[in-house]
Amino acid sequence: MTSHSYGQVAIIRTERGLTIAGTRITLYDIMDYVIEHYPPKFIRA
Repeated sequence: MTSHSYGQVAIIRTERGLTIAGTRITLYDIMDYVIEHYPPKFIRA
């Protein structure tokens, strides 16, 4: 798997937990996908 950097992404602390700045996506959401072995292409979408 290749790592790509398209810009700087900030992680901010909100009442929902740690969130990707400018979105409602939490790190918990992403970790659920990673644990279930979803492909990176799906997670990025």
